[in-house]
Amino acid sequence: MNKVEAKKRISELRALLEYHRVLYHIYDSPTISDEVYDSLMSELDSLEKKYPEFDDKLSPTKRIGGEPLPHFEKVKHEIKQWSFDNTFSFQELLDWEDRNLTILRKANITEKPTYIAEMKIDGLKVVLTYKDGILIRAATRGDGEIGEDITENIKTVKVIPLTLPENVSFTVIGEAWMKKKDLEKINKERQVQGLALYANTRNLSAGTLRQLDPKIVAKRNIQIFAYDIEGGNYKSQEEELKTLENFGFLVNKDRKFCHSLKEVQEFYEHWINKRKTQDYGIDGLVIKINERNIWDELGYTAKSPRGGIAYKFPAEEVATKLLAITCQVGRTGAVTPVSELEPVLLAGSVVSRATLHNADEIKRLDVRIGDTVQLRKAGDVIPEIFGVFKELRPKSAREFVMLTHCPECNSVLEKEKVGKVESVGLYCKNKNCPAKHLEGLIHFVSKKGMNIEELGQKTVELFHDIGLITDFSSIFKLKKTDIEGLEGFGEKSADNIIASIEKSRDVPLHKFLFSLGIRHLGEQTAKDIAKFFNSFDKIQNVSYDELIEVEGVGEKVAQSIIDYFKDEYNKKLLEKLIKEIKIKNEIRNTGGKLSGKTFVITGTLSTLSRDEAKELIEQNGGKVSGSVSSKTDYLLAGENAGSKYNEATKLNVKIITEEAFRNMI
Repeated sequence: MNKVEAKKRISELRALLEYHRVLYHIYDSPTISDEVYDSLMSELDSLEKKYPEFDDKLSPTKRIGGEPLPHFEKVKHEIKQWSFDNTFSFQELLDWEDRNLTILRKANITEKPTYIAEMKIDGLKVVLTYKDGILIRAATRGDGEIGEDITENIKTVKVIPLTLPENVSFTVIGEAWMKKKDLEKINKERQVQGLALYANTRNLSAGTLRQLDPKIVAKRNIQIFAYDIEGGNYKSQEEELKTLENFGFLVNKDRKFCHSLKEVQEFYEHWINKRKTQDYGIDGLVIKINERNIWDELGYTAKSPRGGIAYKFPAEEVATKLLAITCQVGRTGAVTPVSELEPVLLAGSVVSRATLHNADEIKRLDVRIGDTVQLRKAGDVIPEIFGVFKELRPKSAREFVMLTHCPECNSVLEKEKVGKVESVGLYCKNKNCPAKHLEGLIHFVSKKGMNIEELGQKTVELFHDIGLITDFSSIFKLKKTDIEGLEGFGEKSADNIIASIEKSRDVPLHKFLFSLGIRHLGEQTAKDIAKFFNSFDKIQNVSYDELIEVEGVGEKVAQSIIDYFKDEYNKKLLEKLIKEIKIKNEIRNTGGKLSGKTFVITGTLSTLSRDEAKELIEQNGGKVSGSVSSKTDYLLAGENAGSKYNEATKLNVKIITEEAFRNMI
């Protein structure tokens, strides 16, 4: 990016962020998530640092908040209300500490700071002023200097003391929030009344405290966590919090005193998933230096205190740039457009590619090459684009034109028909398409298929390119001498590959069935069919009507299986393959400890892979489903649990940890 492009991008980002700031802070009607807003702000901040010649004191990165609504009286804060800088990784947190220690060394302060880690509540900041122990004013934060007078509304909030046990004068800072169950209750009432629904608990909190009628506020269960005192002679943040508790304020007990940032990180990791079980929204931790003398010595930057920082949880939605759109051919011949993205950190991993599904989806999104897009992980795993910032669209942005011919074999692409229904996507119908063969081989050896551990994707691609592997059966004809001597493959690696292949020759029926790559046949349906017929010979010759009797098998899957086994090419392929392997019939366990129970697995488990957890569940008579529903008995949740966790909470599905799961079996 040259200076001209950077200047234009900076200008566009400032305009877009200002627009969304007004929606969020002024009208409480955000149209993008906080995480997407943060990622746009982070990009702008990065560009401004790289190109300081385009600095502007009115940039959104210099602002603290938003102006108050005109319906309330404006009040000037006695002390400016700062905001914390954001950090998104442990390394950034360490960098923050290093900057502070450098300042302290220059001031000849050798005392090492300790830290208080507190929840970063997703609510509305309120400023409460007490004089001689009496509440005289309550205000919103506003732009940090001027807020809105909401005193009469705050007086109705039961967790706020109107008088203190001592005649002290100071200002208390807190975060107003509402419980998730109250959001559901109020939204149901508004739905009946035909009123717009609140998008989240943060909007509900802000909308409640900005009601002109205090009686409405009194009817709602507003909560306020107090977390800071301005004024008074306190030696530490911990002392301030204990004082607030003694004075009758509601203080969040989910905090931790930490001697080091390593302890902070452990607390952070503990809360990444646990936050979703709380009554209130949490989007990170606030890390504060505990010692007041160190805090005061560090002072402030233009917009933030140096002694504290917000450590945000991994974003589940971000913004990034779409650099190109390419097409890939899958094992079924489906040709899928894939977006090539500017790498971005999303839900704990760096993402540089995301599926666009098909040409109709590209048209629906109106996404173009060069656009800035909104990205999330669908089903906690697969990155997908779900929105476009057309305001940031460059003049050079290009529309994508879907291919008419296969990018691998140049065959004409076609739509498929199942009965009278025509597919949305396009397919390569050439049975000898090298891309289809390669993807089929990769699927065949995968963990959920034949589970040939030493044959990873890159190895399969290499062996396919040089002709060592041509079809499924050719894998089992490989010899050590074929492999040893190839670049990157010595005697030991050759031995490991051959041993892995030999180990896979004994294969359970359901894994073999899934490994064939039959279109529409998923892992769970393959298990259901294998258990129902318990014989590969029967499955090869099964009728459509017999297949439909299997629970979970629909018309599309049944027809696809019938077509696969009728195909002459597939018959010859299987004839050679069957000679190389031994298919083990299914072990039917109907009386296990988990019999009749349905599980959904989400997040990263600490000691088990998802496949291993599935296997344990099924060995004990349980069933694993891919999505949460009212029929789900348990959600087994690991780290970075996503939307399934929220859905389980909404449906009152029991959520269990890995430890609890192990105790069940």
